[in-house]
Amino acid sequence: MKWPRSPATLLQEGPHIPILISATRFELEEGRAVGLEFPEWRINALVDTGASLTIINPEIAKTCKLRWTGRAKIVAVGGMSGEFPEHAAAISFPGTELPSFDAIRVVACPIIRRPFSCLIGRDVLQKFKFVYDGRTGEVELRAETRTRSGDQD
Repeated sequence: MKWPRSPATLLQEGPHIPILISATRFELEEGRAVGLEFPEWRINALVDTGASLTIINPEIAKTCKLRWTGRAKIVAVGGMSGEFPEHAAAISFPGTELPSFDAIRVVACPIIRRPFSCLIGRDVLQKFKFVYDGRTGEVELRAETRTRSGDQD
């Protein structure tokens, strides 16, 4: 997926993408079987190569009824650190051909930078090829595919 921006806009806003976040497929099926509602939420996500984990605002975990799985220690810019709840989530990229993640760990930690409610970390980016061209303002995120000879494209 390529998305063009002006170099100035890319510099100011950073690379971002709309995502859809929800409970995992298993939890959706189990919950709906007994009449429970599990909302999906479309949010803006900032691609953050400095984040090792994917971070969401705590409000999203609560609204989407994400299952709590533990705690994670986060060290933020400036050296501030703390422990925050981890959750299991499903993440997809609507309107793209990028593969979805049905069960991925996300950490619920307040994100100060608005209008973003998610930081896509290296845990997600490791599954993709990410190109940031600051000269043209173009950003590309794509899944690596293998050819018949075994080479990556």
